Amino acid sequence: MELEELKNTWAVLDEQLKKNEMLNKRMVQEMLCKKSNKSLSWLINIEMFNIITLLLVIPLCVYLYNLPVYSHLLSPKVLFIFVIAVCIFGSIWSGYTLKKYLLKIDFSKSIKDNMHYVNKFTIYYKKGKMINYFVVIPVLSLLGILGYYELKVPSYLWVFLLVALTIGIVSTYWIYKKIYDTNIQTIKKSLEELKELEE
Repeated sequence: MELEELKNTWAVLDEQLKKNEMLNKRMVQEMLCKKSNKSLSWLINIEMFNIITLLLVIPLCVYLYNLPVYSHLLSPKVLFIFVIAVCIFGSIWSGYTLKKYLLKIDFSKSIKDNMHYVNKFTIYYKKGKMINYFVVIPVLSLLGILGYYELKVPSYLWVFLLVALTIGIVSTYWIYKKIYDTNIQTIKKSLEELKELEE
């Protein structure tokens, strides 16, 4: 009789342990999904902000290009054309990666698909970062300097340009590091942990 009771007690305890394990697993999955959704929202919002900002810069550059003060100057006109081209290309690039990858990520669906979308987005993001660091920023800086030289601006405006370029470079680096890199890594790590929980 005691042996039978002991077996029943063990069976009940075993069942309770399994239920607790499943509950803990579900809680961890929900926590990881919530964390990943927050990071995904950051990435989607920053991409949307980029697109809107780039599209708003285009009419401003068109307006500046047509100002009489720049009519006889080459560098400022080239600068405005370059900025317009960068804005068009950048908004298309951001729109493409947003629609093709970020908006397709759904943490209630296949982990494998989500990992594929995140990895693809990361590849495009890294390419875009390299283009910004090694093409856009250097060309913008050079054209800005040449434009100032052609306009023969006073020395305080040269100080302003130097400060503006420094702030632009530092803030670009900060955005890439703190927003993009951090949130991409958070999503990747969460997806890897969710994959482990499934196995």
